[in-house]
Amino acid sequence: MNSLVSASTNTPRPLRELLREHRRDADLTLEGLAERSGVSDRTISDIERGISLGPQRRTMLALADALALQGTERDRFLASARAGRKNAAPAARAVDIEPHRLTDFTGRESEIVGVVAHLAPSGADGEPAAPVVLCGAPGVGKTSIAIEALHRCATRRPTRLFVDLGGLDPVPLTPLQVLQSLLRQLGGEPDAAKSLGDATAAWRAAVVASPVAVLLDDAANEAQIRPVLTSEGRSAVVVTSRRTLAGLEGARRLTIGPLPRDESVAFLRRILPPAQAETGDLDELAGFCDDIPLALRIAGNRLASQPTWTVEDFVGRLRSEERRLSALVAGDLGLASTFTLSYDHLAEPPRRLFRRLSLLDGGSFDARLASAVDDHDEAETQDLLDGLAELGLVEAMRGDRYRLHDLLRLYAASRLREEEAAEAISAQRRRVRDWLLATTIAAGARFEPRPPHAAPAAGILTFSSNEEARDWLMTEAEHWFSAYQAAASRGDHATVLLVADSLHWFSDLWLGWGRWHELFTTSAASARALGDPSQQARHLGYLAWAQLAETFDPAAARATADAALHAARRADDAGECGWANFYLAWSLLHLGDAGAAHTYADAAVADFARAGDAQGELQARSIRAGIRSRSEPEASIGEHRELLAFLARVGDDLPRNIRGVTETNAHTVIASALLALHRFEDAVAAASDALQVGAPGEFPSGQAAAHRHRGMAELALGRGDAARSDLTAALRLGAGARAEDWLDEVRAALHSIPE
Repeated sequence: MNSLVSASTNTPRPLRELLREHRRDADLTLEGLAERSGVSDRTISDIERGISLGPQRRTMLALADALALQGTERDRFLASARAGRKNAAPAARAVDIEPHRLTDFTGRESEIVGVVAHLAPSGADGEPAAPVVLCGAPGVGKTSIAIEALHRCATRRPTRLFVDLGGLDPVPLTPLQVLQSLLRQLGGEPDAAKSLGDATAAWRAAVVASPVAVLLDDAANEAQIRPVLTSEGRSAVVVTSRRTLAGLEGARRLTIGPLPRDESVAFLRRILPPAQAETGDLDELAGFCDDIPLALRIAGNRLASQPTWTVEDFVGRLRSEERRLSALVAGDLGLASTFTLSYDHLAEPPRRLFRRLSLLDGGSFDARLASAVDDHDEAETQDLLDGLAELGLVEAMRGDRYRLHDLLRLYAASRLREEEAAEAISAQRRRVRDWLLATTIAAGARFEPRPPHAAPAAGILTFSSNEEARDWLMTEAEHWFSAYQAAASRGDHATVLLVADSLHWFSDLWLGWGRWHELFTTSAASARALGDPSQQARHLGYLAWAQLAETFDPAAARATADAALHAARRADDAGECGWANFYLAWSLLHLGDAGAAHTYADAAVADFARAGDAQGELQARSIRAGIRSRSEPEASIGEHRELLAFLARVGDDLPRNIRGVTETNAHTVIASALLALHRFEDAVAAASDALQVGAPGEFPSGQAAAHRHRGMAELALGRGDAARSDLTAALRLGAGARAEDWLDEVRAALHSIPE
């Protein structure tokens, strides 16, 4: 390769020569470089012909990435563009030129109204308004919002001044340069102000008599802003920045996020020709753009510039994650290059964390989870995440959680592939998933009847209470379930079974999740793959439970339980035979075949007794007693009282939660039978016994039924207020734990109570 610096001087060679040379060294045509970089071939041609002397930095970054330039070569390449911009600059610098007001500006009404309101003087006439800071992620339209708001304030402040502070440039404007630019626009002599003090005095004198509106775009830090703020006059200052500028005193901050979906679709309709806008799903297109205005602009411009394309044609390209970022390029507008401006400002530790966050499959995460993808502890990771949020590369959410939007996740993944070896990425992804599954097992184990006492593996989270474990499992479900599915896909069946076994007790406590049938379908398939009939029987039993308790499909549960019984018999496993017969009895009871259900319940009692499983026998006795409740309420009351007596005999050998659930349900069924016999006072007493068993909400399904039965009995007794209270509690506890038709019946009874 030829020298990239002229031999006779230390000045950079012309950009046109460097670009052509690097492109040829990479064996790329103009079209090939355009496809790889996302920069149009026309733009590249203009640079190589010397027409474009100083392209935008985002264009240069995209070309440098596409050419795989690193180190000194990359620095010299970017420096040539900066030199071109400097040589091409007229006396009036580009930082003074306000971007044009968008004719197709759409939405953002609440944000603009907020800015305009903040720009009003805060007190008596002459008292200045507080500065307004618009911060947010790359591409969300901060500058467009600011310009639109300032135009709406034109009657109060007809003079508008604009300065591009170069916040992401290698050398942003100094405070003195900012003031000199403003003074130049007011017709003053900026060169006369040689010091910051002189410039500040000149600025304050210039604006004291005449109101002005100032837009300081792309701020790097608070120091650039402070000298512009005055304590006199009626000037208004709007600042845009990817950073929050937390140190700026007295500022009003508005964090700008993606557009609402309806505004995204309306924006696309304003860009596209009407006929073309009807050729596909604009809602889906907006979703692939993450509702980010820059991405929407690029997508709309690309479509509008290709009249033969349909919306569906372009959406088809965006459906591929590998192609999405490269497709979101229109001329010199590119989403990836916009993200690169922020990424290039990071030191290596936050860069590495940002790249590796793409290994997380869920939508949001906290510092504990993020620390699993990198080599920092939780506190260090928290600091790094806050820094990424400052530049808009992650979104800070409530509860110390963060989110990486889809397009930024794709960008982070692309940087990961470019900057780290494939083997290292694969190993890190596996470590993250292993950490998630080990932590899931530790959390789920807390809900087992007799939790294991073994110390958890080093490096995973530990939980000091069931509440803490429950919160983690529910909050991080998207992450650990994805890791679980990945383990099944790679054939790690032993791990799949460990995770499912650890969670099956917890599953009773979170029926509202709605994915237990998927989880246990996967574990049953893994058990089958391992060829262990006892494991197959157990996990098919878990699946039958989910089909009964979660998806309310007793026919599917019957078939699953029948397969579990055959597997248990092959294994000669009396305990698993008992559970299979139990689920057969339960499913047949729901299918209306009480006789067959009773037969299977008898078999389950015998199997559990043979296995010495008091807990299983208790469950089987419970369902056998429950069968009578459908048609023989008096006999059901007797059997459930016998069940309570059995529970009293063996209760010390049972886990507290099992005993509590069974006792609650037994009293509840007795209350139901008494209600059917119109023994309303006795039904109230039995339901009250059920509600005395555990703390409120501890056994939500049974306690919801107890409130329902007591409410119905009180309604029949004419106690409207008491009935309303119980039926309301039944709805609250039954949400997610009871079928919708059950809830509808309670709602109807509640609505029948006279006011």
